[in-house]
Amino acid sequence: CGRGYLTFSLHSYLSKKFGAMNDSCSVETQGIDRRPKLIEEINGIAQNLGNEFKTINFIEGTIGGTHNSLFGYNQLHQNAENANSLDILIALHACDCATDDAIWFAIGREADIIVTAPCCQHELRPQIDDHMVNSSNHPLGEVLRHAIYRERATETVTDAMRSILLEIAGYSTQVFEFIGGEHTAKNVMITATKVKRHRAGAEQESYLRERRQRLVDLAQLYGIKRQRLATLMGESILFGEGDNLKTAARNLSRMAPL
Repeated sequence: CGRGYLTFSLHSYLSKKFGAMNDSCSVETQGIDRRPKLIEEINGIAQNLGNEFKTINFIEGTIGGTHNSLFGYNQLHQNAENANSLDILIALHACDCATDDAIWFAIGREADIIVTAPCCQHELRPQIDDHMVNSSNHPLGEVLRHAIYRERATETVTDAMRSILLEIAGYSTQVFEFIGGEHTAKNVMITATKVKRHRAGAEQESYLRERRQRLVDLAQLYGIKRQRLATLMGESILFGEGDNLKTAARNLSRMAPL
């Protein structure tokens, strides 16, 4: 949660929106961060903000190590057949791979809606840097030889891969700018909605095959050999022995936009 600015804002918005609609409705918000001093500080802030923030709480921990009991899951929710399910998961500026952990947490609990605003996408940067050093004839060489463009490419490729992986997991996705760049440079949001009606057998297999091929092609073009969400999902992003960089670039050029 960091210092929780977005968490406080979201809690306030939801409390006002749904509290105004139904007097018996209560919005409860649980934030997670691994720094105990920060957790103590922002819990103190919440306690001093009045009644509107009595139902917001922050705990020390990691997303991957969090159990649903911390979210009060003895209550009713939409998926009555799965006591571990979530309705909505929101991860706002979860740093680097914490966004992947949050997405995986949501996928594993069959969340209906996933909303993430990624931040500090560092995982892929060393791989892209190494790839460019060893790829003198790279089709994007004149772009990626500049560090600033490699940094931007890291952010773009990371979130594009996350979007494809969410689609493989059974979600429809959108990636868009949720606030102007004058407020924050980390202004990209990924939203995913669980698809309720799946394609029939052969059509679904063809769809997944195409999604996985795009994922592999994108990873190969930028020299990506590992990505946390792909690892968590057990999805390979490596090309076969007969594939090469030119094939990846050619395949991407022939594909319709995502």
